[in-house]
Amino acid sequence: MTGFQIPRNSLAWLLAAQVAVIAPHGLRLPIPITLICIVCVLWRVMVYQGRWSYPGRWSKVLLVFGGFVGVGVGYSTFLGLDPWVGLLIVAFVLKLLEMENKRDAYVVILLGYFVALTEFLYEQGIPHTLYMILVVTMITAALIGLNQTRSHRKPVATFKLASVLLLQSMPLMIVLFVLFPRLTPLWTVPLQTGIARTGVTDEMTPGNIAQLTQSDALAFRATFAGDVPGASQLYWRGLVLTDFDGETWHRREDGFYGKQMTQNGPQPEWAQSIERLGSPVEYSIIMEPTNRNWLFTLLMPRVIEANDIGMVSAYHLFTFQRISSAFRYNVTSDLDYRIERKLSRNRHYRNTRLPEGYNPRSVALAKALRAEVNLDEDYAAVLLNRYVQEDFTYTLKPPTLGLHSVDDFFLGTKSGFCEHFASSFVFMMRAAGIPARIVVGYQGGEYNPLGGYVAVHQFDAHAWAEVWFQGRGWLRFDPTAVVAPERISNGLDSALLGEDTFLSGVGLSWLKYRHTLWLTEIRLQLSAIAHYWDSWVIGYTPEMQLSLLTRYLGDLDRKDIGMIMLATFFLLLGIIGVPILRKQSVTPLSGVDREYLRFCQMLEKQGLARNVGEGPLTYAARISAQRPDLANTVTRVTDAYVEQNYILDANDETADLKIAIRAFRVRSLSVN
Repeated sequence: MTGFQIPRNSLAWLLAAQVAVIAPHGLRLPIPITLICIVCVLWRVMVYQGRWSYPGRWSKVLLVFGGFVGVGVGYSTFLGLDPWVGLLIVAFVLKLLEMENKRDAYVVILLGYFVALTEFLYEQGIPHTLYMILVVTMITAALIGLNQTRSHRKPVATFKLASVLLLQSMPLMIVLFVLFPRLTPLWTVPLQTGIARTGVTDEMTPGNIAQLTQSDALAFRATFAGDVPGASQLYWRGLVLTDFDGETWHRREDGFYGKQMTQNGPQPEWAQSIERLGSPVEYSIIMEPTNRNWLFTLLMPRVIEANDIGMVSAYHLFTFQRISSAFRYNVTSDLDYRIERKLSRNRHYRNTRLPEGYNPRSVALAKALRAEVNLDEDYAAVLLNRYVQEDFTYTLKPPTLGLHSVDDFFLGTKSGFCEHFASSFVFMMRAAGIPARIVVGYQGGEYNPLGGYVAVHQFDAHAWAEVWFQGRGWLRFDPTAVVAPERISNGLDSALLGEDTFLSGVGLSWLKYRHTLWLTEIRLQLSAIAHYWDSWVIGYTPEMQLSLLTRYLGDLDRKDIGMIMLATFFLLLGIIGVPILRKQSVTPLSGVDREYLRFCQMLEKQGLARNVGEGPLTYAARISAQRPDLANTVTRVTDAYVEQNYILDANDETADLKIAIRAFRVRSLSVN
């Protein structure tokens, strides 16, 4: 099969599908790989047109070497998922230049399906899924075109046939999706990009969170089993920052608690100190990919009974695997709680420690203010009141701070964002010898009544303080709430009505027009659809599958599920297959054949029936001998049919044949 010429229809669909399947990776691929893709596609087009020959041995070696170098240089490593996807794409395009026989074409088509699958390593939303369905249909059209007959040369017809085949497979696919034992999806493989995709990081320097407010990306959605707590209670705890070097706050964990670590041992002391008061709140969170380990919850979360989720000593949850895809987890939190009413000497020291030589004026002021009151709680109240009395302002355009950032802010500019308030408050508490720390996460969120969930975006990123009091434990203090209470109750945009900075760095965003009712209605509808997709498709975990099947089918084991799956699968296969098998395998007649058979029926009515297996020319010769008066018109019809059907190969060009048949009809009527 050497020298096989791939049909034009198949090659057109294959090249189009190749461009379409690589396009979503375009922004992720290094420039050298992109150039190799373009060169290979253009070279294959030239080979088909006969302008160029297939690349020689050294040309192939050069292209392969260039592909490996491009991957190595572009990703700086060959380890990790991104370089592997890059190598697969390089192999995909290089195989085009070896496509000299039908087997090679099959390999290229098979690689196309695999490359299409890799897109779900990065995106699993509805738009990307619909796009990849289109791409898979194009690849399937190329496969059909590779085995096409002469009657399927039209690309549109090939695409329609591919669409029908995929639609016929949809019921079987749904059965397999719902009933087949769930495995870990391919797209949960950790992405070794080293890039955090979340708005909250594990350190904070004044200015970091202010930059996050320019992003409208979704952070997570939370669905509550009961009533949604008020906005003032929606503090989504992420990380706790305890170490301060004079410029930046860092996190430091000194204990972990989870199912994996406590199966054979007691709870750690800090976990035993949790006192849960009041009624618990149950909710489910679908978190967007972050490539990080920490989770967001309301305080105080209960440890989830899962092997891959635990709690750290700062009372927030974490996972042992980085979150590289939409991640769903159910949480129960006690909003009324007390923690660590007794603080160990080590933890007390860590939460009061400050670097020497920084912010001397603030240190002096803190000591003076603390000396004026009797209790630590009174000092905290005085400090909060100072933010109000001295007209601190909330803004996304804070002035630049110097080396002594707290001095510059608290005693100078008095203008900043939540991190400025939290940082200065914690510093002033520590300067007075009171344990304090910073908590970063999100605050608030937008309730979507259509989907019944709270959507939290990156611009909801927030920082607040926790202060420890003897006998009371850790308590939350949020200086932002006293400076800009509308930020807590109504969201960030409500706190910035006086300045045009909300999402100023985002070109187009639905969220900029939240006060336009009809746009908000459309946005909430689309968001609700995406939420259901994440809940029932992306978030269809083994636990969710078992719960769903148990709810409707009762207690089942794996054997029962397998039997139900096979029975449903073969039932649908029969429903689809029986009508196809019963349908007679008849090739549709062309327009030319239909007209000629009508002509034969006219002759049959005159006693000149065509014999079985009698060819058109033989039939015409016999009629001419039997009826010389019809010889001319019969010969004209036969010649037109033979010319159209066997010489010109114009399947539907029936004009000449119709004219000849009309002449025969007129002739036969005049004779009669």
